[in-house]
Amino acid sequence: MNDQDLLAEIRALHEKLDRVLALLEASKAKTLAARSHPRAPKPKPVPLTEAEIKDLQVQFSSLFSRWQDGHELEVQDELERLDVDQLRRFADANNLNITAKMPKQRVLQLIGARFREKRQLHRGTSSAGEGSAGGTG
Repeated sequence: MNDQDLLAEIRALHEKLDRVLALLEASKAKTLAARSHPRAPKPKPVPLTEAEIKDLQVQFSSLFSRWQDGHELEVQDELERLDVDQLRRFADANNLNITAKMPKQRVLQLIGARFREKRQLHRGTSSAGEGSAGGTG
Protein backbone atom coordinates (compact mmCIF):
# COMPACT_ATOMS: atom_id res chain seq x y z
CA MET A 1 0.00 0.00 0.00
CA ASN A 2 1.24 3.44 -0.78
CA ASP A 3 0.60 6.68 1.06
CA GLN A 4 -2.39 7.59 -1.12
CA ASP A 5 -4.09 4.26 -0.35
CA LEU A 6 -3.47 4.71 3.37
CA LEU A 7 -4.91 8.24 3.30
CA ALA A 8 -8.00 7.02 1.44
CA GLU A 9 -8.45 4.20 3.97
CA ILE A 10 -8.10 6.62 6.90
CA ARG A 11 -10.63 9.04 5.34
CA ALA A 12 -13.11 6.19 4.87
CA LEU A 13 -12.65 5.16 8.52
CA HIS A 14 -13.18 8.77 9.65
CA GLU A 15 -16.41 8.98 7.64
CA LYS A 16 -17.69 5.76 9.19
CA LEU A 17 -16.72 6.97 12.66
CA ASP A 18 -18.55 10.26 12.05
CA ARG A 19 -21.69 8.32 11.05
CA VAL A 20 -21.49 6.14 14.16
CA LEU A 21 -21.07 9.20 16.38
CA ALA A 22 -24.03 10.90 14.69
CA LEU A 23 -26.19 7.81 15.30
CA LEU A 24 -25.15 7.73 18.95
CA GLU A 25 -26.03 11.40 19.36
CA ALA A 26 -29.44 10.85 17.74
CA SER A 27 -30.10 7.88 20.04
CA LYS A 28 -29.07 9.92 23.07
CA ALA A 29 -31.39 12.75 22.02
CA LYS A 30 -34.31 10.32 21.68
CA THR A 31 -33.62 8.87 25.12
CA LEU A 32 -33.52 12.33 26.69
CA ALA A 33 -36.75 13.31 24.92
CA ALA A 34 -38.46 10.16 26.17
CA ARG A 35 -37.38 10.89 29.74
CA SER A 36 -38.63 14.45 29.58
CA HIS A 37 -42.15 13.20 28.73
CA PRO A 38 -43.00 10.78 31.55
CA ARG A 39 -45.91 8.43 31.17
CA ALA A 40 -49.20 9.35 32.72
CA PRO A 41 -49.57 7.58 36.06
CA LYS A 42 -51.83 4.57 36.05
CA PRO A 43 -55.12 5.46 37.74
CA LYS A 44 -55.69 3.89 41.13
CA PRO A 45 -58.18 1.03 41.11
CA VAL A 46 -61.64 1.89 42.33
CA PRO A 47 -62.24 0.49 45.84
CA LEU A 48 -64.35 -2.64 46.01
CA THR A 49 -68.02 -2.18 46.83
CA GLU A 50 -69.75 -4.40 49.37
CA ALA A 51 -71.58 -6.18 46.55
CA GLU A 52 -68.30 -6.85 44.70
CA ILE A 53 -66.69 -8.14 47.88
CA LYS A 54 -69.59 -10.54 48.49
CA ASP A 55 -69.54 -11.73 44.85
CA LEU A 56 -65.78 -12.32 44.98
CA GLN A 57 -66.09 -14.16 48.29
CA VAL A 58 -68.80 -16.39 46.81
CA GLN A 59 -66.54 -17.02 43.81
CA PHE A 60 -63.68 -17.89 46.20
CA SER A 61 -65.89 -20.38 48.06
CA SER A 62 -67.03 -21.93 44.79
CA LEU A 63 -63.47 -22.25 43.49
CA PHE A 64 -62.30 -23.65 46.81
CA SER A 65 -65.07 -26.29 46.79
CA ARG A 66 -64.12 -27.35 43.28
CA TRP A 67 -60.45 -27.39 44.29
CA GLN A 68 -61.30 -29.55 47.33
CA ASP A 69 -63.22 -31.95 45.08
CA GLY A 70 -60.06 -32.70 43.09
CA HIS A 71 -60.37 -30.13 40.28
CA GLU A 72 -57.17 -28.28 41.19
CA LEU A 73 -55.96 -27.85 37.61
CA GLU A 74 -59.27 -26.49 36.34
CA VAL A 75 -59.42 -24.00 39.21
CA GLN A 76 -55.81 -22.98 38.60
CA ASP A 77 -56.49 -22.49 34.87
CA GLU A 78 -59.55 -20.39 35.66
CA LEU A 79 -57.54 -18.16 38.00
CA GLU A 80 -54.69 -17.84 35.50
CA ARG A 81 -57.13 -16.62 32.83
CA LEU A 82 -57.93 -13.57 34.97
CA ASP A 83 -55.82 -10.49 34.35
CA VAL A 84 -53.59 -9.26 37.15
CA ASP A 85 -55.95 -6.48 38.26
CA GLN A 86 -58.90 -8.88 38.51
CA LEU A 87 -56.75 -11.30 40.51
CA ARG A 88 -55.64 -8.56 42.89
CA ARG A 89 -59.27 -7.52 43.46
CA PHE A 90 -60.24 -11.18 43.99
CA ALA A 91 -57.43 -11.63 46.52
CA ASP A 92 -58.16 -8.31 48.24
CA ALA A 93 -61.85 -9.17 48.67
CA ASN A 94 -60.80 -12.42 50.32
CA ASN A 95 -58.46 -10.74 52.83
CA LEU A 96 -55.19 -11.78 51.24
CA ASN A 97 -52.30 -9.43 51.92
CA ILE A 98 -51.53 -8.11 48.44
CA THR A 99 -50.14 -4.87 47.04
CA ALA A 100 -51.09 -2.87 43.95
CA LYS A 101 -47.78 -3.75 42.30
CA MET A 102 -47.68 -7.42 43.18
CA PRO A 103 -47.03 -9.59 40.09
CA LYS A 104 -49.65 -12.06 38.90
CA GLN A 105 -47.62 -15.15 39.83
CA ARG A 106 -47.24 -13.94 43.41
CA VAL A 107 -50.99 -13.30 43.72
CA LEU A 108 -51.66 -16.80 42.37
CA GLN A 109 -49.22 -18.23 44.93
CA LEU A 110 -51.03 -16.44 47.76
CA ILE A 111 -54.41 -17.73 46.59
CA GLY A 112 -53.02 -21.27 46.38
CA ALA A 113 -51.52 -20.93 49.85
CA ARG A 114 -54.89 -19.77 51.21
CA PHE A 115 -56.61 -22.78 49.62
CA ARG A 116 -54.08 -25.13 51.25
CA GLU A 117 -54.39 -23.33 54.59
CA LYS A 118 -58.18 -23.54 54.43
CA ARG A 119 -58.00 -27.26 53.58
CA GLN A 120 -55.81 -27.86 56.65
CA LEU A 121 -58.31 -25.99 58.81
CA HIS A 122 -61.18 -28.09 57.43
CA ARG A 123 -59.24 -31.31 58.06
CA GLY A 124 -58.33 -30.15 61.56
CA THR A 125 -61.92 -29.39 62.56
CA SER A 126 -63.33 -32.60 61.09
CA SER A 127 -60.67 -34.82 62.68
CA ALA A 128 -60.96 -33.02 66.04
CA GLY A 129 -64.70 -33.66 66.05
CA GLU A 130 -64.19 -37.32 65.18
CA GLY A 131 -61.48 -37.81 67.80
CA SER A 132 -63.57 -36.45 70.66
CA ALA A 133 -66.50 -38.74 69.80
CA GLY A 134 -64.28 -41.85 70.07
CA GLY A 135 -63.79 -41.69 73.85
CA THR A 136 -60.50 -43.36 74.79
CA GLY A 137 -59.57 -44.40 78.28
